[in-house]
Amino acid sequence: MRLLEGILITVHILWLFSFLFKFDAKLKIIINITALTLLIIHLGLEGYRWQMGLTYVLYILLTVFTMKSFIQKNAKKVIIESAKNNRKVKKLIYILLIIIYSLSNFSLVTVMPVFQLPKPSGPFEVGMNSRHLIDETRHDGEQKARELMIQIWYPAEVEDGAKDIQYESFPYEEWSGTMEFIFSVPRFLFEYLKYGQTNSIKDIAVSNQENKFPVLLFSHGYGSTRMQSFSQMEELASHGYVVISVDHTNDAAYTKFPDGREMINQTDAYSYSFDIEDEEEVKRRSKDMSFVLDQLITINDGDTQGLFTGRMDMDRIGIFGHSYGGSTAAQTLLDDRRISAGINIDGPLHEPVASKGFEQPFMFILDEDYLYLSDEEIQYTNITTEEFKKYHDTITELADFHYKEGIKGDTFMLTFIAGDHYTFTDFPFLSPLISWNIDVNEFHQVMNRYILAFFDHYVKEKELDPLLRKEKKEDKFYDFKENIKIN
Repeated sequence: MRLLEGILITVHILWLFSFLFKFDAKLKIIINITALTLLIIHLGLEGYRWQMGLTYVLYILLTVFTMKSFIQKNAKKVIIESAKNNRKVKKLIYILLIIIYSLSNFSLVTVMPVFQLPKPSGPFEVGMNSRHLIDETRHDGEQKARELMIQIWYPAEVEDGAKDIQYESFPYEEWSGTMEFIFSVPRFLFEYLKYGQTNSIKDIAVSNQENKFPVLLFSHGYGSTRMQSFSQMEELASHGYVVISVDHTNDAAYTKFPDGREMINQTDAYSYSFDIEDEEEVKRRSKDMSFVLDQLITINDGDTQGLFTGRMDMDRIGIFGHSYGGSTAAQTLLDDRRISAGINIDGPLHEPVASKGFEQPFMFILDEDYLYLSDEEIQYTNITTEEFKKYHDTITELADFHYKEGIKGDTFMLTFIAGDHYTFTDFPFLSPLISWNIDVNEFHQVMNRYILAFFDHYVKEKELDPLLRKEKKEDKFYDFKENIKIN
């Protein structure tokens, strides 16, 4: 919870105790004024969010009770026998109210906190820019052309002594749309995410510490958003990469275009295809990535916004993705030889990659249970338990086969024993309920160290980090193995 929220809740608990223990009416007025002052400052500096709704309502009620007790302080009262019993009932009510309010409000602001994404560890500040791209060569349902939104993170230049640097707020629109799609709950419940803080500066100049920077493409999971791994994009950009995350329109949960139009995924969140031979969607996504790459070349030749002209090294390109985005990364490596290397973060391999493989170096980053679903989860899908078991056995065998021999380039496999499918994204930062059994910061640090070591060697062409030769293992909650075929 935020500082003023905690103080405001504590003051209201004290205010409730003032009625329980019959504080002097003047003291109640002082608490009332203190609560009002804190409330105004809280709303002005931190902003309203519905998780504090109980406190806002309680302020009004206690103000009424305080004014009433102050007015009646010197009034004559008729003492009747039932007064003692009434006081006992009131005490019980106050005690219950204090307990319910304390547990409810502290729980709400703790379970759905206002958070700060972890600070990137690289030497660069991080800039961020969004683009609206239109592929006139492809039709997309009711759309005349395939429209895509992309987000670009990049090494930024901040002048010495610069003041009032404004970091972007967490992208709550994309995330609330995604949460609505996944959990079928109203978007407004997640509006508080707008108070979350990032480490990205919008449209700031690209750093001049290097002439140009290599490019990394990212593909999100099914029914997710290009903003799903915001902290990871910042981390990679801080180490000298231009990182581009692509919204696969209609496959993403929610996409908003610059003119205000919203594209919302109309399918069921559990309608994902558990068929590795269902290649249509992953090929469409691969075409998205190649189109974006074409557009980046155009932007690099002459950026109309004046940011990236000549600043992207289009001869050094990598790709990675999470879940179905990992499938997309593999497919794009097969389809587009301009890309040097790729990483699949907990995604299955689909056809034709499953049969053909490819030549570029590749890293698997997987959860130990690797896309496993329990019987309870399977009942929400469109397949039976037996069909899912067959699918799960197949994707597991394919990952092992392509790690060992199916992919011609060097291969690596990083398997996390802790966490789950969503721990690889920014989901755990949204609530401690998602990450109660794991150190999320440490998990992400380990994952990002391996990703950087991989791309630094196979995209930046730096010397192979000992981390990738199993000479160095940093924690017990993951396992790493390498299959370097070309020395």
